[in-house]
Amino acid sequence: MDTLFVGKNCFKLDEISSTNDWLMTRISNQKFHEGTVVFASAQTNGKGQRGSQWFSQPYKSLTFSVLLKPSFLSPIHAFDLSICVALALSDSLNKLRSGFKIKWPNDIYFEDKKIAGVLIENQMNRSVYQNAVIGIGLNVNELHFDELSNAISLKQIIGIEFPVEKVMEHICESLEARYLMLRSGYFKDLKNAYMSNLYGLNQLQSFMVDNKKLNGKIIDVLRNGFLQIELIDGKIRDYDIKEIKFLSIVH
Repeated sequence: MDTLFVGKNCFKLDEISSTNDWLMTRISNQKFHEGTVVFASAQTNGKGQRGSQWFSQPYKSLTFSVLLKPSFLSPIHAFDLSICVALALSDSLNKLRSGFKIKWPNDIYFEDKKIAGVLIENQMNRSVYQNAVIGIGLNVNELHFDELSNAISLKQIIGIEFPVEKVMEHICESLEARYLMLRSGYFKDLKNAYMSNLYGLNQLQSFMVDNKKLNGKIIDVLRNGFLQIELIDGKIRDYDIKEIKFLSIVH
């Protein structure tokens, strides 16, 4: 792995419930270096955003977690890290083939289907950012998904089998590069790259808010992570991830 610190310490496990849980339960009483990676060939209870599960097929999906220690980052800017991770994934995948987009806040989509998800679990001590455990799930070699699933895999898109661990190494390299940009103060460049890769930006979409269907366009993502939408009546509203649900892009 061509990195300075990400992945230099790597735990490779056969089957566990969740790589995030494995790290979160150990960082309190064990000293892990920044960049420690936990990789599982099979994950039985992966977690996604909003308390959802990340379903993965053993030995076909990529499921791993990375430990970062962004003490330089103010807790109020925690979403900066989410931007880094989403960009790292889109960077890696777009090197294989163009067309991968970031769906707010940090999922990765190809066309209208989901290929990757991210769950970041943070540990803060008052005003100090201590640890960030970054869980990444990527569909790599699957060919079949549940009929109701909106999922797609690399193999379905590109047509070839990928070595799962090699894909992880490339993502780690991209993650370190984007993280070092953030640590060096290049937030504006990261934000611009994130917005230029954002799925559905400035496109008319349907959303669900408070059990009501709304139409509008994504016009920005604020530094606190809120999604800014211009509704069809011209009003601009900001929404947290718990307040809004995507329905569809209006083609």
